[in-house]
Amino acid sequence: MCQALKFNKELTESLVIAAISDQICTSNETNKLAAGQPLSEQAQRLVQNRHALAVKMLNKGNVPTGQIQRVLARLNKYASAITGINAVPLYDNPSIIVAIAMRIAKAITPRPKIKTFSINQAIKSLYLSCYNEFAQNALAELGAQLVNYPSGLSVTYKNEQCLVVTKHENIHYLALIIENQARRIIRTSQPILGEYRTQIIDDPILLYKIWFNEQLPVLSTKPDDVSNNFDKIAKLGNTKYPDFKQLEKVISDSEHIEHALRTATKQYNRQAQKAGSLRHSLTMVGLDTAALLCQRVLLETMISNVPHPFSIDIINKYAHINKVITLLISKKHSEKFEFYLCPFAAFIYFLLEHHSEKLMRFIQTPEDEFSSKPVSIAHLFGLKDIQDDSLSEYIENYFSESFSHRALLNTEIKTKSQLNDVDKEFVAIKYLVISSLYDIDIATPWQKQITSDVLQYFEWSSIDAFNSALLELSPQCVIE
Repeated sequence: MCQALKFNKELTESLVIAAISDQICTSNETNKLAAGQPLSEQAQRLVQNRHALAVKMLNKGNVPTGQIQRVLARLNKYASAITGINAVPLYDNPSIIVAIAMRIAKAITPRPKIKTFSINQAIKSLYLSCYNEFAQNALAELGAQLVNYPSGLSVTYKNEQCLVVTKHENIHYLALIIENQARRIIRTSQPILGEYRTQIIDDPILLYKIWFNEQLPVLSTKPDDVSNNFDKIAKLGNTKYPDFKQLEKVISDSEHIEHALRTATKQYNRQAQKAGSLRHSLTMVGLDTAALLCQRVLLETMISNVPHPFSIDIINKYAHINKVITLLISKKHSEKFEFYLCPFAAFIYFLLEHHSEKLMRFIQTPEDEFSSKPVSIAHLFGLKDIQDDSLSEYIENYFSESFSHRALLNTEIKTKSQLNDVDKEFVAIKYLVISSLYDIDIATPWQKQITSDVLQYFEWSSIDAFNSALLELSPQCVIE
């Protein structure tokens, strides 16, 4: 499922660990249940408390706390709530993925007096009986995987029973099954017909014969253009552009970027001119702002292309940051929109790339109420902290000449006594974003004072006046 949803290695590993942890502490007991054998009172308690036991096991193995433990805490509830007569709202998408895997595994396990589903039957049944849109999309993507790579399909090849392991281009790779054991791998380009059915294979090293078999192809994913985009972003960070022609050369080879830029420049087109070319669009923005605008559009495109369980939530939070900045500077310094927004796009992409497995839907409140460090952008995405060294290196590599990016970095790594006036403007933006999304008082008195001073600088009488205007601009309904 993670492969189908295109999740990265770290996120996939965390969900696989959570799924395995659900059963690994009680494998003997769950096998007895599947075989219809009674459990002792102690074994029943063990099955009921297996998630707490799994968390202790993970902590003992120094597995970082966070997503895995959160999934295990919700798993039983989510597994039962995915289907049912009433639609139950479920918000934690990683838990939904593991719950789906748990339900499918249970459905395809042979048990006495209970119908055993094949994997395609289990996927269809779950899809038709669940209400959650994310769960339905995940099941649809999983079903597509079985079409592209029909693993587990039972076929007959030259009068021998085989299982399809994978398909690469027009070649099928089959595992020959003799006496319920996988004997060897067969390659064939012949068309195959088969069916998905549950069967018990009596082969203790089946996984090693298939997963680590050197005869099987390594399915390569299409190379992305992230490196190419970052090369452009680094070039755009050069503040010594003499004219628009040099700037246009950096981004002219990407049609979708060009289209996105033309859309983004509409807000600067005060005379409602028709843009005849990319360069004409950039001239409407001005040379000082054009490079930041190009950087922001590239980063937004990259953010939207990073698969994540909370991708919609991440994009909505970024859109809210956009609204807060737009309103804040609407009375004064509206020309600095890119100056304030572009660094947030850069930081959000950093979180997606370096902390994707830890990102959550809910806010993470600072533990130290009287901390001397400002509220972090990481708190908005459920992280307690971020890797300061990696973040500093990231800014140095791609945004070293950007004054605004360094200002936002300062609010992440420096204390209140080290902040300058521009840094404090970013402190205020972060506080306004979080406080307007969540009814939580997370800021210290000095951060509230900074926010009040910044609001007055931008000609807002008070934070209440700003929040009222923000509500009129775009009413929010946050359901927790």
